[in-house]
Amino acid sequence: MGLKFAKFIRKIETEVVVARDSFQVEAADRGKLSEEFVKKSAVLYITEEFGKKNALREGEIVKVTRGGRSVNLRVVYNDTAPSEGAMMPNSIYANYLTDFDSFKRFRVTIEIADGNVTTPSEIIELIKSG
Repeated sequence: MGLKFAKFIRKIETEVVVARDSFQVEAADRGKLSEEFVKKSAVLYITEEFGKKNALREGEIVKVTRGGRSVNLRVVYNDTAPSEGAMMPNSIYANYLTDFDSFKRFRVTIEIADGNVTTPSEIIELIKSG
């Protein structure tokens, strides 16, 4: 299954691990909805190898979906991400996708997204609207 085939499929099912990120603490001190906090929280960490295998480039915006809920995140290559999966910081993004049965590890669908990273205010509006 080459790179071209992965691009054609454009949907990847994988497991996401939710992890604490020390950069978030620093950014949260400046405000939970600050631009810096979003930049450091609205990310999906993957290894470069996983990215190449699945045609996901660093910096690209992807739509991450679980249980009918979706967020757009920026792909960041990171060697500490699982080799066959992804990692997300523990943030409003991970909390929006998770539930009490699987709040540290869950399966998602990833696809290339049109548009920008989802903002915390957009998630708040989605929660309010039910």
